[in-house]
Amino acid sequence: MASETAGSVSAELWPYDEARRLSARVAAYPAERAVVLQSGFGPSGLPHLGTMGEVLRPSYVRQAFLRLQPARATRFVVFIDDMDGLRKVPESTPGREETARYLGWPVSRIPDPFGGCHESFAGHMIALLEEFLAPVEVEYELLRSSAMYGSGRFDEALRLILARHREIIGIVAPTLREENRAQWSPFMPLCPQCGQINSTLVTAYYPERGTVGFACERSFGGARGCGYTGEQSVLGGRAKVQWKVDWALRWLVLGVDYEMYGKDLIDSAEVSGRIVRLLGGAPPLGFAFEMYLDEEGHKVSKSIGRGVTVEQWRRYAPIEVLKYFLMLNPRRARKLFLEAIPQYVDDYLNALREWQAGGEEAQARSPLAFVLQRSSARRFNSTVGFALMMNLVPAVGSDDAELLWRYLETYDPQITADRETEALARTLMACAINFYRDLVQPTQPRQYTPTAAEREQLARLAEWLEGHGAADAETIERTIYDLGRTYYDKPGKIFPVIYRTLLGQERGPRLGAFIRLATPAKIAEALRARLG
Repeated sequence: MASETAGSVSAELWPYDEARRLSARVAAYPAERAVVLQSGFGPSGLPHLGTMGEVLRPSYVRQAFLRLQPARATRFVVFIDDMDGLRKVPESTPGREETARYLGWPVSRIPDPFGGCHESFAGHMIALLEEFLAPVEVEYELLRSSAMYGSGRFDEALRLILARHREIIGIVAPTLREENRAQWSPFMPLCPQCGQINSTLVTAYYPERGTVGFACERSFGGARGCGYTGEQSVLGGRAKVQWKVDWALRWLVLGVDYEMYGKDLIDSAEVSGRIVRLLGGAPPLGFAFEMYLDEEGHKVSKSIGRGVTVEQWRRYAPIEVLKYFLMLNPRRARKLFLEAIPQYVDDYLNALREWQAGGEEAQARSPLAFVLQRSSARRFNSTVGFALMMNLVPAVGSDDAELLWRYLETYDPQITADRETEALARTLMACAINFYRDLVQPTQPRQYTPTAAEREQLARLAEWLEGHGAADAETIERTIYDLGRTYYDKPGKIFPVIYRTLLGQERGPRLGAFIRLATPAKIAEALRARLG
């Protein structure tokens, strides 16, 4: 029955489309062979929102696959490239000058600069990754590059790469800048003298001995090689391969069936696919997702400070909202900036209301089938939206959570009708207060001064509100519209006047519902205060 339900919704949710592709790929596999999905993490920097997407989205595909084929074993590998050489010390690193001494070293061999609480720089970042992923309840297994190379699990494939190095160079070199082609090699030996891996230049290949000749003479990012020359094995962790070859190496040895990656890696995936075929393997099914955009439509860049961190999401919205955001069509570029969070929260609340109202089949069609967690609220019976809560804080002129909660209870008694609704609403109220304190209050413009004509309009509105404390939202909205008709050729022109005066912004929530929430008496009091 579960398979039939999943099949009936597959056309509506992208994870089911991907799961069907994956099912076709593995149809001939022996029953005991696990289906392998992979993602990656580079531990030279902190985990960020992109990392969350690269882990969660494949996990959605895995969930869909298991609903289609519940008896099939699966693995989801998060591969940690901790053999990668440190090219730049992240700005958030304490004691940056000390860590800069290790530029070019594999991050698995660099001492932990964050208080020495882990065995290495990479170890600290991996611990942060595990802590970072804990709230989203995703099942995965970590594999470390240093362990795979050091244990010999890659050795057989490394011998094959060494034997086919000329053909691999023939695949990769034409994709490089002309000045980088002549010296490019699949291998990066680890220098036994200075410990760097990015500085070594391969000068000879000895497939019969499993070794390469090399010189430690490259310079990069303020670091330079030590000048050591010699011959060294490529096995047992004494060398790693360049990343496009490394990608193919993982696919081959781990038998990866499915991987998602940013659209900027489409060409790299094609190159790695050619390499893995040369080595006798098959590239996984790929899915190229779109990038995140900031409010101006530019690609989000962590290095220059654009975008939103996961910590900010968790401060300003429940974790389920982030999961919901990442569940939306990955092939569509989406704007991702702090001011957009309230809209995503309200989108999530609407989806939750629809999910609650639907039957079993409708719930299976909902993205929330992939998003909801063990502790998630399964209902939200209030009509209150997050944007409304956000605007309540400045309108009331207080960030006292209990005072604001009393306004919510008065506006909508259903907000306490059941424990799940109340718990979620209280979480949202806390998020709204955080948003106000962090982002609205510090940047609030000087109080707007209405013109003489606007003062007359606002005084009339305040007078009406004072005499109609029990008016419902629809009546309030209609009264404001009628007032606008008295003063303007287009009645709607009065709304920005009210928003500017009350909230210091050009737009806002539906005024009828908002004034009912804050109470007509409170809004009348606020208007009188603005009018002096």
